[in-house]
Amino acid sequence: MKEISYLPLECELKKHKMTKTRLKKLTKLSSTTISKIAKDEEISLNSLKKMAEVLDCDISNLIEFKTIKEGVK
Repeated sequence: MKEISYLPLECELKKHKMTKTRLKKLTKLSSTTISKIAKDEEISLNSLKKMAEVLDCDISNLIEFKTIKEGVK
């Protein structure tokens, strides 16, 4: 089973010396979307696109898929 991780997004934010609050303001993303990112929950492709544009990177630099062993989380 695979799960989404936004750890690469955290790395991009550090690289740009940007907080999630600043990212939220620049992308006009909702607090709910930012909360979902913090919980590694799914967000829309449009949200990923907005973040990639602000951070001047590819969407693939913002997310990764982690393999989760069954019964372990």
